[in-house]
Parts: sequence; structure tokens; C-alpha cells
Amino acid sequence: MTTTETTTRTVQVHRVYIKATAQAVWDAITSPEWNARYACRATSEYELRPGGAYRVITTPEMREYGAPDVLIDGEVLEVDPPHRLVQTWHAYFTPDTAAEAPGRLTWELFEDDGLTRLTVTHELDDAPHTLAAVASDEKLREGGGGWAWILSDMKSLLESGSSIGG
Repeated sequence: MTTTETTTRTVQVHRVYIKATAQAVWDAITSPEWNARYACRATSEYELRPGGAYRVITTPEMREYGAPDVLIDGEVLEVDPPHRLVQTWHAYFTPDTAAEAPGRLTWELFEDDGLTRLTVTHELDDAPHTLAAVASDEKLREGGGGWAWILSDMKSLLESGSSIGG
């Protein structure tokens, strides 16, 4: 007997140019003091070494709406500050996203004369619920909007000192 499994792979690639150094963008991604200031305002914690933990801690407001204490978690796979970070990424937004396998997230930074090109590649296998959440353009002011919202808000914060959300 032969069985065949089909995997649905989706790869999202997002690119943004930010008028900031690669180190400043790296810090905005990896430093809790920075990453809690844009997008959904939840703190991201990284152990910046291969095998290190990654997790996003929900805010008290998120917990009031029933969110778990850890909204996203993963494992750091590669670290080359401030140029490249590769990690797994597992969302616990809903029971459906929690039941899906973790994806792979790659952050690549290239600086040229004070301008940083940030490319975020999110690989998702058989994860339609997570894909829908990270691709969403809805509920921007409520912390939705997926990667487009997150990266736009980070860019705004780094360039102007103020996030889109205020």
C-alpha cells in the first residue's frame, strides 16, 4: 500500500526600506524595549543564540479578551546580528492557529548609506489559519493587519519616533 501526503506550502515575502541603520532595525525587532512600542504592543523576547527561545508576551488588554499569556513562540535557528535572524514561529491567536505546525520566519537586513532594506520571509506549511491571520488587512487599529501592518508601524516608529497607532 502506498500513501501520498500533500503539503500546502505558502511563502510570504515582505520588504520595506527604513531610513535607519541596520542596528537600529535589528534592535526594533529583537529588543523588548523597542518591539513593545509598535504593532500590537506585545513584548517579544529573544534568546539570541541557536536553540534559544522566542516568545511574544500578551498585554493585559489582550488577556482581558481571552488571549493566552504567550501569543507566539518559537526557536531561534540562526543569528547574525544585525544582518540575519531565522526562527520558528507558532501563533496561539486561536485554537485553530495553535493546532497548526510552526512556520519558519527569516529576517534579512541590508544597510546602504543609512537606509536599511528589511526582508521578512514567512514560510507556512499546511497552516491556513495562521496564513489568514498574518495576511489580514482588517482591524488595523485593533492590532490586526498582519505583516504589512507590523512592518509599516515599525518603519514609522524608527523614522518619526511615533508609531502609526499613536
